[in-house]
Amino acid sequence: MIATQPRTAPPTGLSVVFVEVNEAERHFLERLVGEGKLPNLARMLQGGVIQRTRVRGFDPSVHRAWRLISPWIVWPSVYSGLEPAEHGIIGFGQDTSSIRGRCLWDVLDAHDVSVGVFGSLMSYPPRTQGHARYYVPEGLADDASCIPETARPVQEFCIFSARNYSESFSLKALEAARLLLCTLKSGVRPATVFKTLAQVPKEVIFGAARVPERAMLASYIAFDAFRALYSEHRPSFATLHMNHVAYMQHRYWRAAEPQHYRDELSATDQRFFRDVEARKRYEQGFAHWIERSFRYTDEVLGRVLELVDDKTIVLVGTGLGQRPFDPVHQIHNPVVRLVRERELFDALGLERYTVLHQMNPDVTINCQDEPAARAAEQAVGGLYVLEGEALFEVARRGKQVFVELNMPRREAGAELPPIRHRERAGFSAPFSRHIHEHPTADQSTAHHKDTGWLLAYSKGFQLEAAADTMYVTDVAPTVLSWFGVPIPPWMDAARAPAIRIAPRS
Repeated sequence: MIATQPRTAPPTGLSVVFVEVNEAERHFLERLVGEGKLPNLARMLQGGVIQRTRVRGFDPSVHRAWRLISPWIVWPSVYSGLEPAEHGIIGFGQDTSSIRGRCLWDVLDAHDVSVGVFGSLMSYPPRTQGHARYYVPEGLADDASCIPETARPVQEFCIFSARNYSESFSLKALEAARLLLCTLKSGVRPATVFKTLAQVPKEVIFGAARVPERAMLASYIAFDAFRALYSEHRPSFATLHMNHVAYMQHRYWRAAEPQHYRDELSATDQRFFRDVEARKRYEQGFAHWIERSFRYTDEVLGRVLELVDDKTIVLVGTGLGQRPFDPVHQIHNPVVRLVRERELFDALGLERYTVLHQMNPDVTINCQDEPAARAAEQAVGGLYVLEGEALFEVARRGKQVFVELNMPRREAGAELPPIRHRERAGFSAPFSRHIHEHPTADQSTAHHKDTGWLLAYSKGFQLEAAADTMYVTDVAPTVLSWFGVPIPPWMDAARAPAIRIAPRS
């Protein structure tokens, strides 16, 4: 237990920039810093403090435990100081009323501290009690509402691209281009717009090894818009959320570090490669993407350090981490899309509902009331392809149903049987009509673990860690303590501050 510290007045002019680098694994941070490839992070580590973060009570032995620490569950705990069971968030698109007004920026806003939110997960809808200089929610928000209106073009593009990321994105190229050009009004640089417009032609010319750049483009655009807003408004507390490192680690850990994996072919590999050597030759083209994502993060932090003054604390947090998962025997998670979903759900008898694609094939079904949602939960949860294995993981909160595909395994060349229902003997739907498999061998080769890290650095303050490890729920009360804001009753005041401030000697 961290001893309670006496409350002190905050340093005059204190500000905080919280750069959220979702799931960035400390293993790669330390390796790449050691190789001299991350100079800004090396500087921050040398002059600041880093702590391991944990999710309290997490049990890794539970079946599919990594689902219980998904980023849309952990980040609300970071922002609010509430445990996952307390804030109740289980899926993208969920009604955030349980945490709205209880996040770190809400509390600061209510105590006359200026705030700026950019992309933080589950931050929709934008809100303020008068001190939000800007507020741009996550890219999977329900709509493009934001503060100020000048940020709306970038939010419209971010939502459009997030919901149309996979193969359908290229089919909507004209609309994407129009929205992209409008982001210039939100501070996105012409060079970034040009790079984004050139992405699809590059994929055509150079092949699948250039597709991962899409995940980088989302962060390029976000940082340009963040920098424009931050430079203009200078809030005392600001956030920036980026997901490019998490994306690369999920898909390309095996390509970067094949020594952690079996020399065998997974069920997905068997569709594309005749032997392990062919798979390895293919994956060599993706081996650099994790390093490249960390290098860009380092560039962003260098630019942030140029923007801020000596009284600013720059926080870099990951929320959680990742570890290798071998697709041969530990995880089966190829890249697929759920399509014609309304046709499938209508056939089950669902009525008067809407569907929002989150990270396809995950969807949220919004029903008219709780009885309808309970019926939808039971209907969708009864679907299967292989005996004894549900096609979807289904969970419900109120009138919302959260649906996550469990992709069935199959032997190379085998056809999957139709989609059936365990309680409706006559129900049948062609699998390939509703599940589109990606035409490349992309699949998960890493997944979540509860251990992340928090790095704090300031050019003008000496920072001291109270312990080597902190819970994710300690972050919010620690930041509030820096500003001298009373810690609200739902947070654990006894553990704040986990990092203390002192003037540099």
